[in-house]
Amino acid sequence: MKLEFYKKLTNGGFKVVKNLKEFEISKKILERYVNLPAEYLIFLRGFESITNMSDTIWFNSNNDFNAESDNEFKWNEFELLSLEWSEDDDDELINIVDFWKNHIPIILSVKDGFQFLAICLENEKYGEIVHGREPVFEDVTKICNSFNELIYLFEKKEIENII
Repeated sequence: MKLEFYKKLTNGGFKVVKNLKEFEISKKILERYVNLPAEYLIFLRGFESITNMSDTIWFNSNNDFNAESDNEFKWNEFELLSLEWSEDDDDELINIVDFWKNHIPIILSVKDGFQFLAICLENEKYGEIVHGREPVFEDVTKICNSFNELIYLFEKKEIENII
C-alpha cells in the first residue's frame, strides 16, 4: 500500500526519498496523538523525505517528529507561532491548545505564505484532511475525507492551487 502512495506522489510532482528500512514511529507523536489513522502510520514508516520540486511544500517525516531533521521548521511550527502570538489571551490559548490536540500537521508549506494540511482526529470529523494558513492557523477548511483521498488528489494534481 505505501509503495502506491509514493508512486502517486511522484506522479503528482513530488520528490520522494524512501527509507531503506522501516523504523518505529516517534514515541512522542504516538503518545500525543493516540488515534492516528492506520494508513497514515504505514505511510510515515517508509519515507525519509517528500517535497515538491521547489522544496516549498513537504511532508512531516518521522525524523521531523523526532527533532532529528535539519529542516528549519519544526513539525509543529505553526502551533508554536499561534501560541506565541496569543500568549496574552488565555481564552485564545485554550482554543489553540484544543485545536492542535486534535490535528496533526502532516504537510507544511511556505509556497504562498505559511500553510499546512493536517489530519483531524476529532470523533465526528475523524480522518478528514484540513487546510490552514496564516494568520489564524486554527481557522481551517476541509479538503477531503481521508489520507487516501488526499494522496489521490495530489496524484491527479487537483490540489495544487490549495497549498
